Amino acid sequence: MLTRSGLGALLVACVLAVTGVMWEYEELLISSFGVTFVVGFAVVIARRAPRTGVQRRLRTVRVARGDPVQVTYRFRNNTDHRSGRASLADECDGASVNIPIAPVASGDLYEQPAQIPTRRRGVFELGPLDIEKIDPFHLAIGRWRQRQDSSLLHSITVHPKVYEMSGPRGAARVVENESIVRRAAQDPMSGFVSMREYVAGDDPRMIHWPTTARTGTLMVREHMEVRRPEYTIVVDTAASASSEDDFEEIVDVAATLAVHALRTGLDVVVRTTSRQFPGQPRSLAAEADVLDLLTPVQRTDDPYALASLFRQGLDHTSVLLVTGPDGPTSRVSDTLRTTTIRVGHDARQRAGIALAVQDAPEFVRRWRSWT
Repeated sequence: MLTRSGLGALLVACVLAVTGVMWEYEELLISSFGVTFVVGFAVVIARRAPRTGVQRRLRTVRVARGDPVQVTYRFRNNTDHRSGRASLADECDGASVNIPIAPVASGDLYEQPAQIPTRRRGVFELGPLDIEKIDPFHLAIGRWRQRQDSSLLHSITVHPKVYEMSGPRGAARVVENESIVRRAAQDPMSGFVSMREYVAGDDPRMIHWPTTARTGTLMVREHMEVRRPEYTIVVDTAASASSEDDFEEIVDVAATLAVHALRTGLDVVVRTTSRQFPGQPRSLAAEADVLDLLTPVQRTDDPYALASLFRQGLDHTSVLLVTGPDGPTSRVSDTLRTTTIRVGHDARQRAGIALAVQDAPEFVRRWRSWT
């Protein structure tokens, strides 16, 4: 393949040839043949396969969405002469990078660090890896695809980006506060608080007979449920609620909330309305569990209804629903225990929407002041 300089040189050769024939100038014809010969010689050099060995080494196999993949390329000159100019083309999920290769002396090893941008979540194969060889005159380029041996077969996991939510006053609360949650309970194993008179509908098991016999009035034990607060973060995966770009921001917001809850010692459950990756109704133990759950989640045209994720009710949890600018696509009956956050382009706040933001960075800024 000819470069711009090569095409220009070939055009000049044609002009010289035509002018030499029209004006019968042998010097112009000789010049035309000379330029053509140089261009042809450059093509032959560029088409010779390079004998420089290439290895790709990843500095990490997991990166956050939007962060570049850190790669180091190693070039070894296996020839008896100095290598020429060349460049290396590599890609990840359609995002390509071109790395210039400096000339390498015979038998020497050359390392070149590089960064490949990322734009979506998922697990992606790197490559293919191509070498472009340039002739000394910069007239032609030859391109060869490296054989994908074990040193070039790499996959990278791009997980959601997690933002820091701690403000100047420390960790921001998740919904209302991060203190102990207390509420009335009928469970005799919960904490005892006081005695009170029996009211129709109370559990007969709560009647305290010694006190009843002493006072002559039915008395029941009042218990309060004491437990760590639990929050369920739900990602609305309905394709009708968000665009592809907005959905990436939605998942970043959900991951940020979940990781923040874990770092502040709270129990957090992460669910999605995706039928393929709905999550589990149990608390997650580590940040890696959050990222691994949300990495493969994609939009769907047939999502679960939100109520189907909470068939047992919302007795022990508060729900944060993260949806798109056109969501939510479904609701639960207990709206008092549900907080809805809209994320995406042109997201607007209205009745029933606690927060509406354009993207994850704006969410973090707004959340600090909102909480």
